[in-house]
Amino acid sequence: MFPPDKLLKAAHQIRPFIPELLDAAIAQRVSQQLESLLSTAVSEQDVDQQILTLLAEYETTREWLRLYVEENYPADAILKVIRTYSPLPETRHSVESPRYLCPVASCHQTWYRRDREQVIPNCPIHDVQLVRDSKGH
Repeated sequence: MFPPDKLLKAAHQIRPFIPELLDAAIAQRVSQQLESLLSTAVSEQDVDQQILTLLAEYETTREWLRLYVEENYPADAILKVIRTYSPLPETRHSVESPRYLCPVASCHQTWYRRDREQVIPNCPIHDVQLVRDSKGH
């Protein structure tokens, strides 16, 4: 599906964005697995297929990968595209997913609600519920 060299480059580029693409517990697991796969990429031939399988498991990482490899979006521009909801063609405005932050002042944990049914998680560091960002993100 994707050329191995582009897939490996994409895997390196997506690493810093995984915590923003996935729920905290899943993001930690995926980050660890991806790090392990990338460290063996030098010695193994078919690690690219394992990376593809890992990143294709979740809608957000799959879409990030598609936008990066197929659409040639810059890595740092993809989050905004993924978080933007495009309404029906007749409307002209887009809506961004609400951002939630850890209420502890020095903490930089963020989470984006992709569905109204999602339960707002606790900060994985401070174990307090995240609060909606009042800046309208």
